[in-house]
Amino acid sequence: MIRAILALLPEGSNTRLSWHLVLTALSVLCRALSAVLLVPLVSALFSTEPQQAWLWLGAITTVTVLGWIVDWAAARHAYQIGFGILDNGQRSLADTITIIQLNWFDAKNTSTTRQAIAATGPDLVGVIVYFVTPLISAILLPLIIAVALVPFAWQLGAAALIGILALLGTFWLSQQLTRQAVRAAMNTNNQLTERVLEFARTQQALRAARRVELESSLAGQALGKAHSSTMKNLTMQVPGQILFSLVSQLTLVVLAGLTVYLTLTHQLTVPVAIALLVVAVRYLESFTVFAELSPGVEAVTTTLRNIREVLEAPRDPEGDGTTDVAKAPSIELRDVSFNYGSDASGQVLEHFNLQIQPGSTTAIVGPSGSGKSTVLSLIAGLQQPSSGDVLVNGQTLHTLSSDARRNLVSVVFQEPYLFDGSLKSNVLIGQPDATDLQVNEASQLARVDRIIHRLPDGWDSRAGEGGVSLSGGERQRLSIARALIKPAPILLVDEATSALDPENEAAVAAALSDDPIPRTRVMVAHRLSSISAADRVIFLDKGKIIEDGSIPDLLAQQGRFADFWTQHHSAEQWQLGAR
Repeated sequence: MIRAILALLPEGSNTRLSWHLVLTALSVLCRALSAVLLVPLVSALFSTEPQQAWLWLGAITTVTVLGWIVDWAAARHAYQIGFGILDNGQRSLADTITIIQLNWFDAKNTSTTRQAIAATGPDLVGVIVYFVTPLISAILLPLIIAVALVPFAWQLGAAALIGILALLGTFWLSQQLTRQAVRAAMNTNNQLTERVLEFARTQQALRAARRVELESSLAGQALGKAHSSTMKNLTMQVPGQILFSLVSQLTLVVLAGLTVYLTLTHQLTVPVAIALLVVAVRYLESFTVFAELSPGVEAVTTTLRNIREVLEAPRDPEGDGTTDVAKAPSIELRDVSFNYGSDASGQVLEHFNLQIQPGSTTAIVGPSGSGKSTVLSLIAGLQQPSSGDVLVNGQTLHTLSSDARRNLVSVVFQEPYLFDGSLKSNVLIGQPDATDLQVNEASQLARVDRIIHRLPDGWDSRAGEGGVSLSGGERQRLSIARALIKPAPILLVDEATSALDPENEAAVAAALSDDPIPRTRVMVAHRLSSISAADRVIFLDKGKIIEDGSIPDLLAQQGRFADFWTQHHSAEQWQLGAR
């Protein structure tokens, strides 16, 4: 927990945090003194000179007022630290997510990331003032009071110190009992959120299949698990509450019994004994604070741990090199191996070598799972090779800065994603400072202008979340325009025309070839119209290059590519006819 908080602190906040800890300790000292000073106050009242009680009352008043001032200063520092944590936490998480290695985002880590992002809200401001500060106070206050009791009666001081050990032991045991239950509850609640969102988004398919009942859906199962884990979490908190109650009551009995014994044996006067019992009650208030904080400690710790896991996730390598983006570069994959998992079953490429000439257009074809998209991801820098190097103009990608890598490559993904904004804003993601002329040129190349003319609001029409307002082909054309408008010297295309009708497919394939920006193009394709413009074709199977050459050369070899060409050509000529 401490490491997570320190990781979220903005730069230069260590001094403020140190001051807050000092002020918190001083505040606790003032509260402890105000309680302990009751002993000489009561003694003075029952003495032969009761007027001396005014002196002790003045001391208590002074310490109390000083405590108020210190509390105000400590709270002010705590809130400033909290707002700093909130601001820095949100920025740090957002910045970190953009540079985390993509293969880290498995199901578990994606869930952790969602929880971490959800936690960086207003509640993060109160971590210091509502959680850390009371926790520190609950430990320091009884400790100071226990030490202060020693001059009056060392037996009471020793018993109070033992009580603190019992308190901390109970707290630790309580956390052990609730830890697994809290984590399970948080995980199942997170799964419930995902399933409910999935249930809402898939209503079209569910209604068509007549599976709209929540109870019989995956969301219903997640709801049942969440209810069960929540009940278990609440149940596991009960033993901790009982333990705290027993320890506090037992400590009170021991302190009261010792006080009575010391009074009856004339080691304490009655007034002092009465005052010490009042101090003992003040001492036991910390047990109540611990009991109240205990259920939330593991939840807060888990939340901070999730944030820390994201902040410490493996990142893409960060160099400081730059490269010329004004001309189409050469590309080389040198002895590259890549594994999606931790075992051999996830091996995609092994000692893979490929050289691509500058300004050329290379098509990669092959069966599903052969590693085609992986090659594109490695060239784009979206994935890092397990071994080997990816080089651009002879320069290793990981030696470039992240900005240089991003400026180097433009990608058309097989499954494009559009954001819930205007169509124009979605295209401008590729080049935010593009002029209207550049937007229009890219839209004409990708045949987006036809979509714009059809919609009443034109460029201002909203795409909807994920592009739900558009067809699959329209989403793909917008993503192609987004890629073409970015003046990157490398263009990577992953099945760009798979969602287009034959007419638009041919037009967009021509647009990718007619793109005026000098680029080195690498495309994964199955459609013949996309492949026909390639200078070179790589046939990939099981992570190995089976055939490599121009289309005429590969057709002449009568090998795997020739079979691929013949099959797809026959399929594209196939049509329904009347009998």
